[in-house]
Amino acid sequence: MKEILLLLVMFWNVENYFDSFDDPHTADEEFTPRGKRGWTWKKFCRKRDGIAKTILLVKDRYGVFPAVIGMAEVENHFVLKQLAENTAIAGAGYEIIHRDSPDKRGIDAAMLYRGKIFRPIKVRFITIPDSIAKTRQILYVKGLVRSMDTLHCIVVHWPSKFGGARASYKKRMSVSMLTEKLVDSIRMADKRARLVIMGDFNDSPHSKAAGNLHGLHNMAPCAKVTGGKLSRFGKIEGSHKYRGNWERIDQFIVSPNLLLNRNKDRVPFLWIYCKKGGMEIFAPDFLLEHDDSFLGIKPRRTYSGPRYLGGISDHLPVILKLYGPDY
Repeated sequence: MKEILLLLVMFWNVENYFDSFDDPHTADEEFTPRGKRGWTWKKFCRKRDGIAKTILLVKDRYGVFPAVIGMAEVENHFVLKQLAENTAIAGAGYEIIHRDSPDKRGIDAAMLYRGKIFRPIKVRFITIPDSIAKTRQILYVKGLVRSMDTLHCIVVHWPSKFGGARASYKKRMSVSMLTEKLVDSIRMADKRARLVIMGDFNDSPHSKAAGNLHGLHNMAPCAKVTGGKLSRFGKIEGSHKYRGNWERIDQFIVSPNLLLNRNKDRVPFLWIYCKKGGMEIFAPDFLLEHDDSFLGIKPRRTYSGPRYLGGISDHLPVILKLYGPDY
């Protein structure tokens, strides 16, 4: 039985994907026309269309649209609806999973999915206790892939290092423990569960917080970079660049049952699976610019301080390739 690329899973921190309207319930005032960033509807549409263009470039690169797209720093359902229905990807038929979280700025984790390929059968939003921080929720979606196999998806955006790595460490460890608790409950219900955690972990794959997810495999250390030609001006070694250093804080972490072990597994494959080199950092030239401060190149973000740059995000999207049998 021949194997095929069954679906793509994509994750992207789209960095402050706000509409231009003031929400009285969140601290989003800076992303309004009268706010300090002068965030207008025209600028929103440019960012929205840039996200859609990137998803189209993924389709051009791999031959298929991502079936599942986990996202971070999304303001609300409206901005996702705008992306799914009012851009060049409208024909892909993306549906939305989102809920407003307790985050003070109103940025959330969310998911787009193509219902013809991935059909959700269970959705949960796990709220972080106030004792840890008022922060974005953990999103859990259990779904059927082509009515053939079950895939458990968890989308996370762990607390940042704002205020210092040491000061924020306890917050990330606490959210890591909640993530581990969710994973354990899934695996206790199904020992063969095929599970992928995707997200911005705000820490390296080798950190204690990420390592707290025992018995799973982190795909980020072996991820290769694919995309454009700007890399000739400087090597891309991660999905995010901070003060001249590339970081691999955007990660896929998978259960052993999803990871193909060629020493044990035999064809024909009757389930979905990924390979050890199956994670890629997607870096088309469109998302990059020269790094004048630290040399090389870097992601082209929307703002640098108060200065509008017109880019999309300070993060590059990451891709996980999942395979299966060709019936």
